[in-house]
Amino acid sequence: MTDTTHTLSQELHALVDELDGQDLTLGLLVDRIGDRGFGLLLLLLALPAALPLPAPGYATPFGLLIIGLASQMIKGRQTPWFPERTRNRKISYKLMAFSVRNGTLPLRVVEFLVRPRLSKLARNRGFLAGVAVTILLMACSMSLPIPLTNTAPSFVIFILAAGMLEEDGLLLGFGMLLAPVAIAIAGAAAWVAWTQGPEMVEETIKPVIKGWLGQS
Repeated sequence: MTDTTHTLSQELHALVDELDGQDLTLGLLVDRIGDRGFGLLLLLLALPAALPLPAPGYATPFGLLIIGLASQMIKGRQTPWFPERTRNRKISYKLMAFSVRNGTLPLRVVEFLVRPRLSKLARNRGFLAGVAVTILLMACSMSLPIPLTNTAPSFVIFILAAGMLEEDGLLLGFGMLLAPVAIAIAGAAAWVAWTQGPEMVEETIKPVIKGWLGQS
């Protein structure tokens, strides 16, 4: 991080406080955090859909933005770029506040776990290309307007973005291992939605996942 005296959650809370209830454009957000590379922007875009109670309606547009970012990473760009029309798209203050407020716990868990480890791996171009391809695949799933195809892939992107921020090769490797699980969940949800209708996803797959998590 650019300022080691501030944690990631504190930094995001400060960003929301500075907005003072005003919406911001994607361009202003990119300019504000551009020196942090792709990691922080990917984390912010993935967070609303990665929450246990995701913000509705943002997985698809944010997933499309992440597809663009992942494509830039694959091409070797070091900083994010968007065309002017995309830069002018607004991100609502309510969404930012909702995400940061409800994301405090996962952010603090990540802050506790993440640290520079296996940094050579985290800087390896070949490995980072694999991370970028994984993020691209997760973002494609995240963009589908089907229940349960968003949260797990968004969470994987969130983990990978945190690993990129701190050059934590161990966390990046963990995120890569989680990706097939996320794809399996999203693939099952897409198959059920295609063959039996989206409402059946809520009735069949969701109870199974809740059972895995020990929820009633």
